[in-house]
Amino acid sequence: MTEDLLIALELLLFGWGGVFIVILVIYFASLLLTKAFPVKK
Repeated sequence: MTEDLLIALELLLFGWGGVFIVILVIYFASLLLTKAFPVKK
């Protein structure tokens, strides 16, 4: 029982870790794009 719970928690952590890594990559890519191509006023 506890073995299954540990596997489930590990999968949960990997899932959420993947989600946050993707969000951070998109965030930093958008920051770099706004630095490379500033908005013309």
